[in-house]
Amino acid sequence: MTSARQRKKRQARASAPRMIGANDNGPGIANDNEALVVSGTRLNEGQARRFRQAIQAEASPDLRLRREGREAMLRLEQEIAAAQQSIRVANDIAETVGLESLRGSEIETSDRKEHEGRKRIASRDGLETLMTARSLSPGQYAAGLRFRTDYELLDPEKGLTPPAIDQSRNITRGGEGWAAKRTERELFVRDLEKLIQDEDRTFKGPNGRTAVERTGRAVWALREIAGKGSNLRALSNSGSVQASISAALILALDCAAVAYGLE
Repeated sequence: MTSARQRKKRQARASAPRMIGANDNGPGIANDNEALVVSGTRLNEGQARRFRQAIQAEASPDLRLRREGREAMLRLEQEIAAAQQSIRVANDIAETVGLESLRGSEIETSDRKEHEGRKRIASRDGLETLMTARSLSPGQYAAGLRFRTDYELLDPEKGLTPPAIDQSRNITRGGEGWAAKRTERELFVRDLEKLIQDEDRTFKGPNGRTAVERTGRAVWALREIAGKGSNLRALSNSGSVQASISAALILALDCAAVAYGLE
């Protein structure tokens, strides 16, 4: 082996972090200049100093010092566990962001000081997002999904059917009784929205200045979020407006849960 290779091996051994073992539990054994790794975590300079001091205190014949050493070691263990948990959370977030990016989701990073660096999936379904954040009860979420089924059945943009290749073929759209079923759901949704508007103070009817006031914020929120799957951030960038939309949606979902027999 050449002298250059030998020199490199000596340098690698000198720079490698030293794992703490059972034989290290004695005063004066650890070299203050060596890096310490405890439970897979490399200690910084202050933590390493406290670790050595705790080891020495635990080996003391003085009971008070031994107790203080154990307490110091416990605090250090808690500190290391918190650091490891932080690393695991960061890795989980990075994995989630990577998977959602592959699915085509839009990832946003908060620029608010108190939430700096926080990731958010902005393009995810609004109803699902609120349920994941525990802003909705299971009954409210189920009512939103039931409304979405009816909304997609009645929405003309969702109901477009391309013309058949064989124009002479007689088509029964949606199967037998489809027209009667659609009429039944249309009347149900109309009655549901009327029920919601009776509870919504923002509902102005024909006297409303905006489209939202003419339908009421609760019905509008129900259509946009439960019906179309829009996200709160897509509807407004204002936190206060998002809060009012969320409150209006919850009012509408409570009414929907009663109407659908879910409560």
